[in-house]
Amino acid sequence: MKLLILLFPFLLLAQQKITPEDIEERLKKIDQLIISGKTDQFIEANLSILNQSKAIKYSQGSTKATLNLAYAYNRLNQYKKSIHYLKLMEGENENVYADEFNQISANTLYSNNYFGIKMFDEAISKLKQNIKLSENVKLDSTRKYIKTLAMIDLATNYTERKYYDSATFYGKKAIEELKGEKVKNCCLGVNLKVALLNLAGVKLRENKIDSTEYYIKLGKALPVDLGYNEFIVFKLQGQINSSKKNYDSAIINYKKGIGLAEKAKNNRKLLELYSLIAEAYDKVGKTDDEEKYLNKFVKLNDSIKETEATNLKETVQLLIQEKQKPLQGKNRFLLYAIILGSLSLLLFVSFTVRRIKDKNKLLHSKNKENKELNQKLNTAFEEIVRMAKNNDPEFMTRFQEVYPDFFPKLLHIEPQLQNSELKFCALLFLNFSSKDIAAYTFVQPQSIQIRKNRLRKRLNISSGEDLYIWMKNINSN
Repeated sequence: MKLLILLFPFLLLAQQKITPEDIEERLKKIDQLIISGKTDQFIEANLSILNQSKAIKYSQGSTKATLNLAYAYNRLNQYKKSIHYLKLMEGENENVYADEFNQISANTLYSNNYFGIKMFDEAISKLKQNIKLSENVKLDSTRKYIKTLAMIDLATNYTERKYYDSATFYGKKAIEELKGEKVKNCCLGVNLKVALLNLAGVKLRENKIDSTEYYIKLGKALPVDLGYNEFIVFKLQGQINSSKKNYDSAIINYKKGIGLAEKAKNNRKLLELYSLIAEAYDKVGKTDDEEKYLNKFVKLNDSIKETEATNLKETVQLLIQEKQKPLQGKNRFLLYAIILGSLSLLLFVSFTVRRIKDKNKLLHSKNKENKELNQKLNTAFEEIVRMAKNNDPEFMTRFQEVYPDFFPKLLHIEPQLQNSELKFCALLFLNFSSKDIAAYTFVQPQSIQIRKNRLRKRLNISSGEDLYIWMKNINSN
């Protein structure tokens, strides 16, 4: 008995010894946590695995756990933490990219993070790397999955940049690559359906309704269920209904889409759906329902804007570090100057020009990059006209941010102005002609003149007064 007591601590330690096989088994088991939406538990489990892997110097376990953590924080829209773990993985394991799948996974997560903070150029760069890396994958189905996933994400990034030709190019390339694969492989079938629906969304933004319907029809014909992400179909179908003035049908589709988007926890698309359904209710004259969804839109939009601002502020320094990575070996002092430049471009220019005259050519190139980055951090007032032309659902919100006094002054004159009337006034303020307004709002030009006359009566504007000048003056007075 005494011998057993003496040996007990050693027996206990022997039982608790962790092996690579134990870690691999745990990694397999915890995948179910993220699938079932238990993200916090998934993070806790991977932190434990990361520590255990480091303790036994099992680099493969450390890499997998770190990638899992980066993925989980990306899912939570915590982009800084996600990028932190990606860089931690790179810093602690020099051979991390010996396995090309690790690099592909890291590139995908980097692109998702950059997309989340609207750094589209950086996201596009990572995705194009994945297309090249996919060519080295031997298994045909895996290669096609990686390649087409990158193409779909490229199309999404180009769509957000409003580069619709490029978005169409990559969308069609993905579809061409996946032809005939929907039965062979369910994952490739999912990619094909998403590619078709994404392309339908691009055509809708271009106001090509026939093409939109064509790609939706192809997507719906596939024997593939996207689960909660089927909200994409209902959103697109509702937008088509609205373009044809079938507002009751649009509302039915939007409601279905909202239900699924809420379950999918896709706040960005939910925001669009709130705006779209509010506009549809306005068209049918149901002001109470319009107000209900506008309130939801405003509340969610404020939350998203706050998150975006925080993420952008926290992540910009990490972005600058990555862009300047090739310079570290050549000129570390210059790297620090450029990082500092992200906080104050003028300080960066004056400091570097004075201190590093022999690097003028390099400074010119990097100074241009920092100017572009600095512009992304400022309020982009010049985008508002383009948003109006593209019938962007966030147009009203952005307009009010740029001209905060305009709507309150109109409502002071006529408190009963509807949201659609306020939007009409905004288009007049932006100096859009009747023909332009008709084109962008999908109505006949003669209807615009009727709306102008009604607006004059509502706001007591005399027939001899220029309506456009009146709109400009009310904002400045």
